[in-house]
Amino acid sequence: MGAWTPSEKQPLPALYRRFVDALGDSVMNDLDPESAMSKPLDLVCQPPLPRNVRLYVFNCTDHPSERKAGDYRIQLRLPGQKRRQRGELALDPGVLVLLAGYIAEFDIFVFWDANAHSEFPYSKGIQVSAATVHQAAIHGQSDQRRDVRRNGGYPEHVVAVRADRLLSGLQRREELTRLSLLGDPPSVMS
Repeated sequence: MGAWTPSEKQPLPALYRRFVDALGDSVMNDLDPESAMSKPLDLVCQPPLPRNVRLYVFNCTDHPSERKAGDYRIQLRLPGQKRRQRGELALDPGVLVLLAGYIAEFDIFVFWDANAHSEFPYSKGIQVSAATVHQAAIHGQSDQRRDVRRNGGYPEHVVAVRADRLLSGLQRREELTRLSLLGDPPSVMS
């Protein structure tokens, strides 16, 4: 077996830049240098996206120590969060909160259900299957259902989308989030 090569990691400003560039004219505010250095990134968007979008984005990498070989993951850690300290995503009414990972080698964004991971321990790993990532790389977009250990089990739906289809991927993530909040189980598409 050959030596393992890690997924390419990008600095935070590059992750934000790729996201904003992929959305093009849908984003109405500029990406200023100060906001590009911290999490989250708040954006003002125009239809068909909601006006207010909050982005928590991380490098999404594969690693041989992953539970299932080949799967990808993000490590949830917020700026200033210390070991043994819980982190919390800022979930505000009227804001589409995106918990995202970026896989540089495929130009893929992965979106998890931010509500399912709103509070978390330091450096919590969240996975997406290799098959979901590869399907998105080939077909543009893919969904995956996974069970989250929260409140006795929570069916989370993950969306993986190529950057060239980011707008449709965000519309799907918004739809899945809305259905999840309403308690209406969404169907998975591939």
